[in-house]
Amino acid sequence: ITLATRRWFGYHRAVKALPDKADAVVVGAGFAGLATARELAAAGLDVVVLEAEAIPGFHASGRNAAIARRLIEAPSVAALADRGLTLLRALPSEVPLFAQTGGLLLGKAPLLAHLARVAAALPTLAATPLTAAEAVARVPALAGADIDGGLFVPGDGVVDIHALLSALLAPVRASTFFDVPVSAITRGDGFVVTTPLGTVATPRLVDAAGFRANAIAALVGLPAVPFLPVRRHLFVTTKTDLVARDAPWVWDGSTGWYFRPEGPGLLMCACDQTAWSDDQPADPPVDAAAKDALAEKFDRAVPGLRDVRPSRGWAGLRILTPDDRFVIGADPRVPGFTWVAGLGGHGMTTACAVGELGALAARG
Repeated sequence: ITLATRRWFGYHRAVKALPDKADAVVVGAGFAGLATARELAAAGLDVVVLEAEAIPGFHASGRNAAIARRLIEAPSVAALADRGLTLLRALPSEVPLFAQTGGLLLGKAPLLAHLARVAAALPTLAATPLTAAEAVARVPALAGADIDGGLFVPGDGVVDIHALLSALLAPVRASTFFDVPVSAITRGDGFVVTTPLGTVATPRLVDAAGFRANAIAALVGLPAVPFLPVRRHLFVTTKTDLVARDAPWVWDGSTGWYFRPEGPGLLMCACDQTAWSDDQPADPPVDAAAKDALAEKFDRAVPGLRDVRPSRGWAGLRILTPDDRFVIGADPRVPGFTWVAGLGGHGMTTACAVGELGALAARG
């Protein structure tokens, strides 16, 4: 973690004391945790945010493709993404949070028919059906791709991830503690949360700990939720002029790949998902074979990009659920305990809407 990164988030180590009590404690300073904390603070509650890492969004929140996509297969998630992007665009920020490039969803006829039904229920998306030829006309590099057509969503785009984390952090910056893992939680009349800095008592505990969500729940005696952590890779390519810098992001949901302009090249993903368990590193390394697998997949799926080669890449965790739905709400088995977890690959776009739901559940 560089000094510049720490300054970007206004982080300074060991300069403030943990309060002995708070109206709410949020565990996790990713998109979900910060958005929930922000809403709780806006409702007048004293909120403490505890983050085990040195900066916000160190894992899934800070290692995604920055694609704001609202047309999602699950209608309930699509509705949250629509609401979330509206709220995101209204957030106060010193730098632009969002670039409206449009989003191009591709695929085979069955998927496109389903997405069209989802879009029909969300007229704010203004989704336009495209033939395969019309999709190629928008992004010529798609010539030869094995697609039946697409749907274009003009209001989608790309988010500055770090600026978004900073904007969500701003209202709760003074009461957010980094490098402060939770080691124990005692239940009684509320919760007493133990950390290396001491303890904090609270009637409300929000579990927004990402891949650590089950570990936090276990500290209050709750059984594990069947979360599915998976590793996914992203790669940035060498310079290319085959895709215009202002082109929309492109996502094939049938074959499983996407790309968007990134600097002079492209950001590419083969939608790989490798199961990741609790006994493996929380900071997953790059699989040496992933770059070749991505290149092979794109060579087959998008022949117009065969001359574009991936160079550097990274891996991150996505926390899925068996039904691809989020886990948000108060747990009736432990009064005062609220889940805000399992956001899969949609945490960024839905964050502000998820924060509304999480705060509403926590307030009771």
